[in-house]
Amino acid sequence: MKRFHRFALGLCFAAMAALALPSLVKADIVSGRVFGADDKPLVSAMLTAKSAKGEAVNFKSDASGNFSVYLDPGKYTVTYSGDATVEGTVEGYPQPFQQDIHLKKKAK
Repeated sequence: MKRFHRFALGLCFAAMAALALPSLVKADIVSGRVFGADDKPLVSAMLTAKSAKGEAVNFKSDASGNFSVYLDPGKYTVTYSGDATVEGTVEGYPQPFQQDIHLKKKAK
């Protein structure tokens, strides 16, 4: 019977940890460079990263096309305010991550 109580207690702790994990997954910084459809750096551009849930985060590239933005884990569609015909993707992770964004013409 004592073994069963230990097992049940361990199972309860595992379940509590599994429930608490999503609340521990936080946004972290994603950085890199943004490239336009012509494969040139997109400088001083206003961009929006939109998640599948509809949450949007605005960010800007610098004079060299570099960016950094805090994103919750997940995949985002990136749009550029200067050209509605292009989009790209970026992913957020629960730790700092570097990745470039390549904007391409939207599929029709």
